Amino acid sequence: MRNVSDDQLFTAAGNSSRKIQMGTAGWGADFPTASNFFRPVLSCRSFDQNPASTGNLAEFCDPHADELADQAQAAQQTDPAAARKLWASVDRIVTDQAPWVPILTFSVTVFVSARVGNCQVSPYYYGPLLDQIWVR
Repeated sequence: MRNVSDDQLFTAAGNSSRKIQMGTAGWGADFPTASNFFRPVLSCRSFDQNPASTGNLAEFCDPHADELADQAQAAQQTDPAAARKLWASVDRIVTDQAPWVPILTFSVTVFVSARVGNCQVSPYYYGPLLDQIWVR
């Protein structure tokens, strides 16, 4: 075991030839869809595209999960219910193999007065959406 700075860890972990066995990392999707959680960091393609600097730090590849993800993506516009079932299957496959072990989930709490309405919080941890809030 070695202690290294974040920049050293991510440079080394992103290079599959270094064979890093464990580290910490975070992931937040650009938009909240199943494909944005799976494809960039847990698909075979995300590792195969550039194994020297991969975003797939777990080096996870399950061709069956990728096949189901492709089917789910194709069904998304025409049959959202079927797509959800397919994404749930992908989630089960990945979860059962545990390439990642979640250790925490961030949440945001906003305290406002009773005069404030429509207080919405950004899903990306930017805090409250001030342009959505109204005050009596």
